Amino acid sequence: MDATTVRFVGFFSRWARLPLLYPQGMIFATHKRLAFSISASFLFCAFAFASEPGTFNRTLPVSGPVTLDVRSDPGGVYITTGSSPNVVVHAIIKPLYGRLDLDIAEANIRALEQNPPIEQVGNQIRIGFVKDPALLRAVTIRFEIETPRATQVHAHTESGGISIDGIAGPVETVTSSGRTEISNVEGELKVTGHSGAIVIRDAGGHVSVHNGSGGLQLYGIHGGVDAETTSGRTEISDVSGDIRATTHSASIRIDKAKGAVEAHNTSGSIDALQSSGSVHAETTSGAIRISQVSPAPIRALTRSGAIKVQLASGGGYLLDAQSASGKVSGPSTSTLARTKDAHSLKGQIGSGGPLVDLDTHSSKIEIE
Repeated sequence: MDATTVRFVGFFSRWARLPLLYPQGMIFATHKRLAFSISASFLFCAFAFASEPGTFNRTLPVSGPVTLDVRSDPGGVYITTGSSPNVVVHAIIKPLYGRLDLDIAEANIRALEQNPPIEQVGNQIRIGFVKDPALLRAVTIRFEIETPRATQVHAHTESGGISIDGIAGPVETVTSSGRTEISNVEGELKVTGHSGAIVIRDAGGHVSVHNGSGGLQLYGIHGGVDAETTSGRTEISDVSGDIRATTHSASIRIDKAKGAVEAHNTSGSIDALQSSGSVHAETTSGAIRISQVSPAPIRALTRSGAIKVQLASGGGYLLDAQSASGKVSGPSTSTLARTKDAHSLKGQIGSGGPLVDLDTHSSKIEIE
C-alpha cells in the first residue's frame, strides 16, 4: 500500500468514527467540510497528474553565420553560445494549470513532441512557429538554445522572458509581458517591451530600447543609446556614444557618459553624473543634478524642482542661471553678475567656454 492510499484510508476511518465523537448537528457541518476537502484533493490530484510536461531535443548542423528566428507564445526564449558548432535546441512544454481542459493540454504536448515546430533552410532556422495555433492551447513552450557565436537573432514572446548572451548579433526582441536580459552582444540591439524590466550589459553596437511599463538598465554600451519608457526607472552607465533617454513617470540616472546626453522627463528627476560631453536635461516636475569631468555645454530646465550643477574642475564656462522663485548660488567671482533678489546669476567663469544655461520656475539653483 503506497503513502497516498494510507493517507486516504486513515482519512475515511476518521470520518466513519465521527458519529461516535460529535453531536448530530456538528456531524452534518463536519461532513460538508470533509466533502469539500475530498473534492479539492481529487481536483488537485487531477491537475497534478493528468498532464505531464513534455520535451524535445534537436541538433541542427550549420556552417557559417546563423540566423535564428524564435517565437514563444507563451513561454520563454533563452539563447547562449555553446561549445558545439551546431545549433542545439531543448524545449520544455508544460500544461497551463488552472483550466479544465487538461486532456487538450496532454494531447497538444504529445503532438508538439512528435512534430517539433522547427524549420531549417541552410543556416536560417525558425523555431516555435506552430502552423496550427490550436496546438498552443493550454500549454507553454520554453526554448533553450545553444548556438555558435556568429549568430543573429530575432526573438518574440507574448508572455515569457527573453535571455540572450554571448552572440555576435545583431539582435531584435519583442515581448508583451516578461523580463528581457541581453549581455555580451557585439552588434546592434533593438529591444521592445510592453510590461517587464529590460536589462542590457556589454553591448558593442547601437542600442535602441522602448518599453511600455518597466524599468531600463543599460551598462557598458560601446555604441550610442536611444532609450524610452512610459513608466519605469531608467539607469544608464558607461556609454561611449551619445545618449537620448525619455520617460514619462519615473527617474532617469545616467553615469559616466562619454558622448552627448539628452534626457527628457515628464514626472521625475534627472541625474547626469560624471559626464564628458554636453548635457541637455528637461523635466516638468523633478530635480536635476549634473556633474561634468570636462567642460561642455549644459542646458537644464525644470518647472518644479531644484537644479544642482557641479562643473568640471578648473574649466571655463559662460553662465546664465535664473529661478523664478528660488535662490541662485554659485562660485564667488567678480565676473559674475547677480540680481539683488538672488534669483539670477550671469557671467563668465574662468577664461570662459561652453554655455551653462539653467532655468527653474519653482526652486533653487546651486552651481559648484
